[in-house]
Amino acid sequence: MRASIAHVVGTAVLVALPALVSAQGRTPQTPTTAPAPAAQAPAAAPAPPPPSVKVGDPAPDFDLAWFAPVGDGKETPPKYEPKRVKLSDFKGKQNVVVAFFPAAFSPGCTNEMKQYQTAHGTFTEANTTILGVSVDSTWSNRAFREQLGVQFPILSDWKRDAARQYGLLDENSGVARRATFVVDKTGVVRKVDVGREALDPSGVVGMCKTLETH
Repeated sequence: MRASIAHVVGTAVLVALPALVSAQGRTPQTPTTAPAPAAQAPAAAPAPPPPSVKVGDPAPDFDLAWFAPVGDGKETPPKYEPKRVKLSDFKGKQNVVVAFFPAAFSPGCTNEMKQYQTAHGTFTEANTTILGVSVDSTWSNRAFREQLGVQFPILSDWKRDAARQYGLLDENSGVARRATFVVDKTGVVRKVDVGREALDPSGVVGMCKTLETH
Protein backbone atom coordinates (compact mmCIF):
# COMPACT_ATOMS: atom_id res chain seq x y z
CA MET A 1 0.00 0.00 0.00
CA ARG A 2 2.82 2.37 0.94
CA ALA A 3 4.59 1.52 -2.28
CA SER A 4 1.46 2.41 -4.28
CA ILE A 5 1.16 5.79 -2.55
CA ALA A 6 4.82 6.56 -3.20
CA HIS A 7 4.41 5.57 -6.80
CA VAL A 8 1.42 7.90 -7.23
CA VAL A 9 3.18 10.84 -5.55
CA GLY A 10 6.31 10.33 -7.62
CA THR A 11 4.29 10.20 -10.81
CA ALA A 12 2.53 13.48 -9.88
CA VAL A 13 5.83 15.22 -9.23
CA LEU A 14 7.26 14.06 -12.53
CA VAL A 15 4.18 15.33 -14.34
CA ALA A 16 4.17 18.76 -12.61
CA LEU A 17 7.92 19.38 -12.77
CA PRO A 18 8.17 20.27 -16.51
CA ALA A 19 5.31 22.75 -16.22
CA LEU A 20 6.95 24.39 -13.18
CA VAL A 21 10.30 24.68 -14.93
CA SER A 22 8.63 26.13 -18.02
CA ALA A 23 6.75 28.71 -15.95
CA GLN A 24 9.95 29.79 -14.17
CA GLY A 25 11.76 30.26 -17.46
CA ARG A 26 9.19 32.59 -18.94
CA THR A 27 9.69 36.37 -18.69
CA PRO A 28 6.95 37.94 -16.58
CA GLN A 29 4.46 39.88 -18.70
CA THR A 30 3.85 43.47 -17.72
CA PRO A 31 0.57 45.13 -18.53
CA THR A 32 0.75 47.29 -21.62
CA THR A 33 -0.13 51.00 -21.37
CA ALA A 34 -0.89 53.50 -24.11
CA PRO A 35 2.05 55.83 -24.91
CA ALA A 36 1.79 59.29 -23.38
CA PRO A 37 0.79 61.95 -25.90
CA ALA A 38 3.64 64.14 -27.14
CA ALA A 39 3.91 67.50 -25.42
CA GLN A 40 2.56 70.33 -27.52
CA ALA A 41 4.74 73.40 -27.94
CA PRO A 42 2.98 76.60 -26.81
CA ALA A 43 1.53 78.58 -29.67
CA ALA A 44 3.61 81.61 -30.63
CA ALA A 45 2.04 84.95 -29.78
CA PRO A 46 0.69 86.65 -32.89
CA ALA A 47 2.76 89.53 -34.21
CA PRO A 48 1.29 92.94 -33.39
CA PRO A 49 -0.49 94.63 -36.28
CA PRO A 50 1.50 97.20 -38.24
CA PRO A 51 0.69 100.90 -37.85
CA SER A 52 -2.30 102.06 -39.86
CA VAL A 53 -0.26 105.02 -41.13
CA LYS A 54 2.15 104.05 -43.92
CA VAL A 55 4.93 105.73 -45.87
CA GLY A 56 3.34 108.15 -48.35
CA ASP A 57 0.28 108.81 -46.17
CA PRO A 58 -0.54 112.25 -44.78
CA ALA A 59 0.41 112.23 -41.10
CA PRO A 60 -2.70 112.50 -38.91
CA ASP A 61 -2.69 115.77 -36.99
CA PHE A 62 -2.72 115.79 -33.20
CA ASP A 63 -2.85 118.36 -30.42
CA LEU A 64 -1.06 117.12 -27.28
CA ALA A 65 -0.02 118.63 -23.95
CA TRP A 66 3.31 118.89 -22.19
CA PHE A 67 5.09 120.98 -19.55
CA ALA A 68 7.46 123.38 -21.32
CA PRO A 69 10.37 124.87 -19.38
CA VAL A 70 10.16 128.60 -18.72
CA GLY A 71 13.11 130.65 -19.91
CA ASP A 72 16.32 128.72 -20.46
CA GLY A 73 15.19 125.92 -18.13
CA LYS A 74 18.34 126.26 -16.01
CA GLU A 75 16.67 127.71 -12.93
CA THR A 76 16.75 125.71 -9.69
CA PRO A 77 14.18 124.40 -9.22
CA PRO A 78 13.17 124.61 -12.89
CA LYS A 79 9.92 126.34 -13.76
CA TYR A 80 7.38 125.02 -16.25
CA GLU A 81 4.22 126.09 -17.98
CA PRO A 82 1.58 123.91 -19.62
CA LYS A 83 1.62 124.07 -23.41
CA ARG A 84 0.19 122.18 -26.34
CA VAL A 85 1.81 121.05 -29.58
CA LYS A 86 0.01 120.53 -32.88
CA LEU A 87 1.76 118.52 -35.56
CA SER A 88 0.30 120.76 -38.25
CA ASP A 89 2.11 123.77 -36.72
CA PHE A 90 5.34 122.52 -38.32
CA LYS A 91 3.90 122.15 -41.82
CA GLY A 92 5.88 124.17 -44.35
CA LYS A 93 8.55 124.92 -41.73
CA GLN A 94 10.30 121.81 -40.42
CA ASN A 95 10.50 118.06 -40.72
CA VAL A 96 9.20 116.25 -37.63
CA VAL A 97 10.17 112.97 -35.98
CA VAL A 98 7.21 111.60 -34.03
CA ALA A 99 8.52 108.90 -31.68
CA PHE A 100 5.77 106.94 -29.91
CA PHE A 101 7.07 104.89 -26.99
CA PRO A 102 5.20 102.61 -24.55
CA ALA A 103 6.11 103.89 -21.08
CA ALA A 104 8.20 106.59 -19.42
CA PHE A 105 11.05 105.35 -17.21
CA SER A 106 11.07 101.83 -18.74
CA PRO A 107 14.57 100.67 -19.76
CA GLY A 108 13.96 100.51 -23.52
CA CYS A 109 12.21 103.87 -23.68
CA THR A 110 14.87 105.49 -21.50
CA ASN A 111 17.60 104.27 -23.84
CA GLU A 112 15.63 105.35 -26.92
CA MET A 113 15.05 108.92 -25.69
CA LYS A 114 18.69 109.19 -24.59
CA GLN A 115 19.80 108.32 -28.11
CA TYR A 116 17.52 110.99 -29.54
CA GLN A 117 19.04 113.51 -27.14
CA THR A 118 22.55 112.46 -28.20
CA ALA A 119 21.57 113.09 -31.84
CA HIS A 120 19.60 116.26 -31.07
CA GLY A 121 22.18 118.57 -32.63
CA THR A 122 22.22 116.53 -35.83
CA PHE A 123 18.44 116.71 -36.08
CA THR A 124 18.59 120.48 -35.55
CA GLU A 125 21.10 120.81 -38.39
CA ALA A 126 18.67 118.85 -40.58
CA ASN A 127 15.85 121.32 -39.72
CA THR A 128 13.98 118.61 -37.82
CA THR A 129 11.97 118.73 -34.60
CA ILE A 130 11.77 115.67 -32.34
CA LEU A 131 8.50 114.92 -30.55
CA GLY A 132 8.42 112.06 -28.05
CA VAL A 133 4.88 110.75 -27.40
CA SER A 134 3.54 108.37 -24.75
CA VAL A 135 0.22 107.75 -23.01
CA ASP A 136 1.76 108.76 -19.67
CA SER A 137 0.47 111.88 -17.91
CA THR A 138 2.03 115.29 -18.45
CA TRP A 139 3.46 115.06 -14.92
CA SER A 140 5.11 111.70 -15.58
CA ASN A 141 6.56 112.88 -18.87
CA ARG A 142 7.83 116.06 -17.23
CA ALA A 143 9.69 114.00 -14.59
CA PHE A 144 10.97 111.62 -17.28
CA ARG A 145 12.20 114.52 -19.38
CA GLU A 146 13.92 116.08 -16.35
CA GLN A 147 15.64 112.82 -15.48
CA LEU A 148 17.01 112.40 -19.01
CA GLY A 149 17.82 116.08 -19.57
CA VAL A 150 16.38 116.00 -23.09
CA GLN A 151 15.87 119.22 -25.03
CA PHE A 152 12.76 118.24 -26.98
CA PRO A 153 9.10 117.93 -25.96
CA ILE A 154 7.74 114.66 -24.59
CA LEU A 155 4.01 114.88 -25.17
CA SER A 156 1.18 113.24 -23.25
CA ASP A 157 -1.34 111.26 -25.31
CA TRP A 158 -3.40 110.72 -22.15
CA LYS A 159 -6.67 110.08 -24.00
CA ARG A 160 -4.95 107.71 -26.48
CA ASP A 161 -6.37 109.64 -29.44
CA ALA A 162 -3.06 109.96 -31.32
CA ALA A 163 -2.14 106.31 -30.68
CA ARG A 164 -5.49 105.24 -32.14
CA GLN A 165 -5.11 107.54 -35.15
CA TYR A 166 -1.76 105.98 -35.99
CA GLY A 167 -2.96 102.41 -35.33
CA LEU A 168 -0.59 101.89 -32.41
CA LEU A 169 -2.82 101.49 -29.37
CA ASP A 170 -2.73 98.09 -27.67
CA GLU A 171 -6.26 97.93 -26.30
CA ASN A 172 -5.34 95.20 -23.78
CA SER A 173 -2.48 97.06 -22.10
CA GLY A 174 -3.66 100.59 -22.89
CA VAL A 175 -0.23 101.69 -24.14
CA ALA A 176 1.04 102.65 -27.59
CA ARG A 177 3.32 100.22 -29.38
CA ARG A 178 6.76 101.59 -30.18
CA ALA A 179 6.92 103.29 -33.59
CA THR A 180 8.66 106.29 -35.11
CA PHE A 181 7.39 108.39 -38.02
CA VAL A 182 9.41 110.85 -40.07
CA VAL A 183 7.07 113.55 -41.38
CA ASP A 184 8.36 115.95 -44.03
CA LYS A 185 7.53 119.64 -44.32
CA THR A 186 4.52 118.89 -46.52
CA GLY A 187 3.01 116.74 -43.77
CA VAL A 188 3.65 113.41 -45.53
CA VAL A 189 5.11 110.37 -43.76
CA ARG A 190 8.46 109.49 -45.33
CA LYS A 191 9.73 106.75 -43.01
CA VAL A 192 8.25 104.38 -40.42
CA ASP A 193 10.25 102.34 -37.90
CA VAL A 194 8.50 99.90 -35.54
CA GLY A 195 9.44 97.70 -32.59
CA ARG A 196 13.13 97.10 -31.99
CA GLU A 197 14.03 98.99 -35.17
CA ALA A 198 12.61 102.14 -33.60
CA LEU A 199 15.01 101.92 -30.65
CA ASP A 200 17.89 103.03 -32.90
CA PRO A 201 17.37 106.51 -34.41
CA SER A 202 20.30 106.27 -36.84
CA GLY A 203 18.07 105.46 -39.82
CA VAL A 204 15.75 108.31 -38.89
CA VAL A 205 18.70 110.71 -38.77
CA GLY A 206 19.72 109.63 -42.26
CA MET A 207 16.22 110.20 -43.65
CA CYS A 208 16.00 113.69 -42.11
CA LYS A 209 19.36 114.63 -43.64
CA THR A 210 18.14 113.38 -47.02
CA LEU A 211 14.93 115.39 -46.78
CA GLU A 212 16.79 118.57 -45.97
CA THR A 213 19.32 118.23 -48.81
CA HIS A 214 16.80 117.43 -51.55
